[in-house]
Amino acid sequence: MNSKNPSILYIFGFGRSKLINSEEVYPNDFFYGYFDVKDKYKKTSFIEFESGIKNNFFNKVLTIFSKILRKLTKLSFFFENICTYKNFKILMRADKVVLTNDRIGLSVLPMLVFIKLIKRSESTVIVMGLLAKQTNTLKSHMLQRLFLIIFFKTVTNLMFLSKGEFQQAEVSYIKYKHKFHFTPFCIDTHFWSQKKEKRNRNQILFVGNDGRRDYKLVVKIAENLPQYDFIFITSNITLEQINSKNVKLFKGHWNKQILSDHEMKDIYAKSSLSIIPIHNSYQPSGQSVALQSMSMGVPVAITHTDGFWDKDLFSNSDNILFVERNIVSLWTQSIIHIMSDLKLQKKISLEAAKTIDRHYKSDLFSIKLFNILEI
Repeated sequence: MNSKNPSILYIFGFGRSKLINSEEVYPNDFFYGYFDVKDKYKKTSFIEFESGIKNNFFNKVLTIFSKILRKLTKLSFFFENICTYKNFKILMRADKVVLTNDRIGLSVLPMLVFIKLIKRSESTVIVMGLLAKQTNTLKSHMLQRLFLIIFFKTVTNLMFLSKGEFQQAEVSYIKYKHKFHFTPFCIDTHFWSQKKEKRNRNQILFVGNDGRRDYKLVVKIAENLPQYDFIFITSNITLEQINSKNVKLFKGHWNKQILSDHEMKDIYAKSSLSIIPIHNSYQPSGQSVALQSMSMGVPVAITHTDGFWDKDLFSNSDNILFVERNIVSLWTQSIIHIMSDLKLQKKISLEAAKTIDRHYKSDLFSIKLFNILEI
């Protein structure tokens, strides 16, 4: 390994190459320090998940094996999207590998195990909800734990985006705690900067697609608050599910964007509140939307979950609005409270923006990543 100029390989999920190879101006939120690392280490490259990998016999076997393991362990194995001979050769040439989420880490695991037997290499995994996968039988629980131990033993470092999940990992897998690091998700504050645009005092925004969002509750909230205008940006709510006339639905997803980031920025700028109802888990669900909203000056109301990324830096009615449980009446009361109090809106907006500027700028993530890569 060349310690002064190591070969660093990033592995992304779907859709990153299209942006990296374009001339479009976009936020660097979901690139996890890639551009800063590439500036410092010239031998930095990337590969990403592929859905159109040649459907040969080997890929069919990987697909079946992934499905079996997902069913048995509840862990996100997708070997068929990344495990190819071409990618194996690329991994072999890398000194350090950055796996940008735990799904990618688990899916690359067979190749990492094999490479570790042949050569010295380092791998860093960004974790978000790995320990939130719930099992329903003792057998499933034991298998999940076995594969997680293999995973923790194989990789060099794990960067947890949620302090709650990080602390749980330290207790549940104490043998590997020296590999665990808490590094909160950070955003491109240069892109997500406030615009001098008049807000719609009645506009409430909901954005999200992950499995932890409470979509049924969001629909009920809008039905119970006809005096406000709601914008839903999600692929997990259909027009048939919406019975109220005060909702505008955009079918949006990171990989299949109906709205560009610039259009998203305009919607944030016009909104007076961003709501994020989520089911309780250790997954830091809603983190990116919350931080983007705050950076844009939009107050955030979010369910107070175990996976909230850093409870030490956020205080209810100071820089955020916590809703303790996903009950329609609690949510509607909280929304009416903040929407009718412009002074409170301004206070939360200003304090949240300060918190983002101090702790959640993307260059801070890169600094922490550099420290981990150079351990």
